Amino acid sequence: MSRAQRSVAVHSFLATLAFGSTALAGPIWEGDAESDAKQAPSDAQVITTDGTVALIKGQLTGSALMGSADYIDMYLVRIVGPSVLKLSTAGGEFGGGANFDSQLFLFRAVQTTQGQFAAQGIFANNDLSSSNKGALLTNSANDGSQFVLQQAGLYFIAITNGGVDARNANGGPIWPGLDQPGLRSFGGFQDFQAWGGDPSADVGDYEIRVEGIAGVPAPGALGLLGLAGLVGRRRR
Repeated sequence: MSRAQRSVAVHSFLATLAFGSTALAGPIWEGDAESDAKQAPSDAQVITTDGTVALIKGQLTGSALMGSADYIDMYLVRIVGPSVLKLSTAGGEFGGGANFDSQLFLFRAVQTTQGQFAAQGIFANNDLSSSNKGALLTNSANDGSQFVLQQAGLYFIAITNGGVDARNANGGPIWPGLDQPGLRSFGGFQDFQAWGGDPSADVGDYEIRVEGIAGVPAPGALGLLGLAGLVGRRRR
């Protein structure tokens, strides 16, 4: 990859990247099993496969024996097909799954003047329905905002257990009302500051079925972003 291509990948959010049907045949990412995916934009796990991704597998634990309890995993990815975007732990026809009450969050990755990444709230969902505790995100909100995601580029995906919420710079929730089943809420590009809430003890394994998602090019783009130390590993 040339320097010009890397610059486009990092700074113009890959707006001209072509997207094809290979999203449905992408690899499985299991980096969380090798090195725990952390919970903040500064140390999120970077998915570095060159191609598309179909499934993100990991585990949340409630044990603090090895440090802080792991209630949140966060990943840096590229959205290459906004029109077909889907993130799911809802199972069945939607794919994915979790053996705990899972929540899914999507943030836009924005580079700061210090060369680091900040996160801005895009979408969140707690429960697909009153009878399905899995979560589902697509490229549109159903909260009355009529927001539709149309821009390809770098984004953060986060998965948490029930009771966790994302807080803005004022300490308030970016997505209030997530306890409403079926609500896919728009975050209004609010700046993410920290995780809050009262996490439940309900944790375990998860599989996030994804469409329209690819890895962040490596090693060139990661070098430009200063993220080489945050790279996870792909297990074949």
